[in-house]
Amino acid sequence: MLIFESTKPFLLNFNLFNSLILAGVIQGFVFALIWLFSKKYRAKSTYFLIALIIVYSLSNLQYYLLDTGIISRREFYGYLSFPFPLLMSALFWFFGLTFLNPEKKISLGEKLLFLPFIIGLILGFIYKYNLLVLGNELDYTPFFASLHQNLEFAGMIFTVIILVLLFLKILRFEKKQTYSPKKLLLRLNWLKSTIIVLTLSTALWAYLEATYVYGTDDSYFYPLWIFVAIITYWFGHIGIYKYGLNEERKNIRKVARDRYSVSEVIPQQNEHIQKMTQFLKVDRNFLNPNITLDSVANELNLSSGHLSKIINTDMGTSFKDYVNKLRVEEAKRYLTDPDFVNYTLVAIGLEAGFNSKSAFNASFKKITGMTPSQFKAQHTN
Repeated sequence: MLIFESTKPFLLNFNLFNSLILAGVIQGFVFALIWLFSKKYRAKSTYFLIALIIVYSLSNLQYYLLDTGIISRREFYGYLSFPFPLLMSALFWFFGLTFLNPEKKISLGEKLLFLPFIIGLILGFIYKYNLLVLGNELDYTPFFASLHQNLEFAGMIFTVIILVLLFLKILRFEKKQTYSPKKLLLRLNWLKSTIIVLTLSTALWAYLEATYVYGTDDSYFYPLWIFVAIITYWFGHIGIYKYGLNEERKNIRKVARDRYSVSEVIPQQNEHIQKMTQFLKVDRNFLNPNITLDSVANELNLSSGHLSKIINTDMGTSFKDYVNKLRVEEAKRYLTDPDFVNYTLVAIGLEAGFNSKSAFNASFKKITGMTPSQFKAQHTN
């Protein structure tokens, strides 16, 4: 994906753009080292994600060395040139696959996604052997003279295909997701957005590289290089964060299912209110972020208008406010539980049934008069 065959002479060329790339490379390696010494984020998906960041950083490093003139073109092609984009494509796929389904076992057919990288690696070694051992120059055959460029375009095409297939897989996964007390509803907008941006930027890169072959100016290179680097490193950070968030939510859910179960006697009220209280509060369906007045009314075999009127008349509140009150009470339990003292407010809010941090903050402040963080500080000191 980040492939660039520089036509500049062998001169040192340090500038702001490649300095930013170097900073990103260093950040990528530091990020990987921190992860290696952390036991919190060990899972299949994070292994693939960290591998992606390391490979991407190595790819950027080799092109940084070439672009700055630290190494010559002959040294680059003879020692450092590897088809990393073909490997990154497969790592993207396996990260997405295992993030969606942590228990997923990688099949033999799926492992064949590494085959393009292996083929590219073998061709690269043949090229290096001819260049370094046999002494043939860069243009010793028409095929190997364009080998690097061929692998470049192959990597771009492969990346676009993989990202499109991964995006379609995510859409199918979302359609099958249903609320369950034992299984998280994954929020995947961040992943879909990142895939769209990376797909479009990679396709643009391929187009501009193709036009560059025919003599078009290469001034696009630095901005696009920086842009793709930012998106990819951001993807690594947010991917690790989302994994950690999901792990916190799983732990909260596991504990809360037993510790905060409701077995209270429901006061004698309107029959429909009793059934609604049983369904929402006792059966804990208020934790479903997708619960609506219509879905509850359907469960009770009532019209939504009639149920809304009953709630307003008999309970003096609205359906939304009633559900949010249950969620805030649940969140207050988590916020004062010593087992969750180091958990993020986002994980607590999502597990209490809110669909976003902003909705959690707004409802919590409306009902309690303080933000979740203020409540936590007041009750945990």
